[in-house]
Amino acid sequence: MINKQKKIILIVSIIALVLTIAYFAVILPLVSAVTEEEPPELLPGEILGPNNRILMMEHIENADLARLEVHNENGGYTFYRYDKENIYLEDMEGTPYDLSALSSIIVSAGYTLATERITTDCQDFSEYGLAEADDPAWFVITTVTGRSHKIYIGDPLVTGAGYYCKYEGRNAVYVLDPSISVLLENKNNFITPLLSYPVSTSNGGSFDDFYLIRDNEIIVWVDYLTAAEISSTATAGEYRFKIPAQYETNPTSMSILLQLFASYYGEEVVLAGKTSKMIDEKILLEDYGINLEKPDYEVHYSYNGISNYIVFSEQDKEGYMYVYSSFFNFVLKIHISQTQFIEWDLLDFVDTPVFRKNINDVASIRIEGRDVDVTFKLNGEGETILITASNGDGPYLGDDLKNFRQFYKSLLSMKIEDYAENKDVSSLECIATFTIVTDAGVKSEYKFYPYSTRRCFYTVNGKGEFYTLRDQVDKIINDAERIMNGEPVNSDAKE
Repeated sequence: MINKQKKIILIVSIIALVLTIAYFAVILPLVSAVTEEEPPELLPGEILGPNNRILMMEHIENADLARLEVHNENGGYTFYRYDKENIYLEDMEGTPYDLSALSSIIVSAGYTLATERITTDCQDFSEYGLAEADDPAWFVITTVTGRSHKIYIGDPLVTGAGYYCKYEGRNAVYVLDPSISVLLENKNNFITPLLSYPVSTSNGGSFDDFYLIRDNEIIVWVDYLTAAEISSTATAGEYRFKIPAQYETNPTSMSILLQLFASYYGEEVVLAGKTSKMIDEKILLEDYGINLEKPDYEVHYSYNGISNYIVFSEQDKEGYMYVYSSFFNFVLKIHISQTQFIEWDLLDFVDTPVFRKNINDVASIRIEGRDVDVTFKLNGEGETILITASNGDGPYLGDDLKNFRQFYKSLLSMKIEDYAENKDVSSLECIATFTIVTDAGVKSEYKFYPYSTRRCFYTVNGKGEFYTLRDQVDKIINDAERIMNGEPVNSDAKE
């Protein structure tokens, strides 16, 4: 009896398994096919999209785009295709923008796949923020073949799941997903906050005519020199000061500037002007505190022959300021930490050696001080350089030439320490004068005026800002005396 019951249970289980398989393999697909949602009836111009969703219009991809005009509560803008590779902002052709932002805008405008079509015969568009009186945002997208489509963007859904939209000429109302909100943004959000045309650090020679104005006063003005100009002026390096002309530029500072201008950004664009018309000076002054006539800070440079003026407002308490770039014709917000060089002192731009010239470029050196008044004349260069002294000594050979090179090394070792506290030479005694004439005929006269036990104010061709140590001046005089007396010179000695 028990075995018979087991057989019955086994047969019933097999039948149940067969029926289950038949249901999932045959019956369920048939039922699903019958109950699957029918495709919606399309209005003229609509396209059936995936999962029976409706595209409000044809799908327009980047390559198909000829023009996209957008109007919203923040104003308006238009992108247009310039050629196969380039899309520009109309009337702002030189303005840099974020390519990924443009891609998002084109995708949202060109792929209008509705999550829902609310109605095909709307009687009151004001319910959706789409009535004319609502002044809804809109965009017109045009293909390269000349087909145009205009779509209005109304109120957001209370759930935040999208926006009510309509296609011009239809009474239908659609819901587009939240990504359409990119077309409601201010154009400034996708403009790259670039302050300068990027400078190539490998081609610094194209970076020229740099100056910094602070509180309406020129702090420095730097000029780039060609190889011919370097030779004709015996300048040490590619850059020289036009103001103040008596000093040498600091190579490290110039390198820092080049690195900055290679990628010089603000935080955000707050006002973007058109290419053809400069932003009104009154707006710059009244709305942003940027005074073009008497700037708090102004930076100028040219790159590949194109000038850029960068004018700053004063800083607020948090260190923020507004800045106008003439090259891009827009106003940015920036923090002082992103542009610290505008507060550099002159000393930050000046090379620290008091004197910096290659010995091969020097024609004569005259040293006057205490009981010394001697002129050394230099001819030739390198190992064959010939040096004679005004007392009849020379040409120096062997140890005498070595001595002179040690003396020249001492001259190069003189350093600027800091700004001089006393610059009134009428009350100071000049203890030494060094006169250097280059092969190019450029004459520089260095005068030294001690105003304390250790500090010595100095001028170059009558102009000065800084002091050096008196010990360094005394050493140059002592070394000149040692040369005259045939004594050994050690540039590393203190005296």
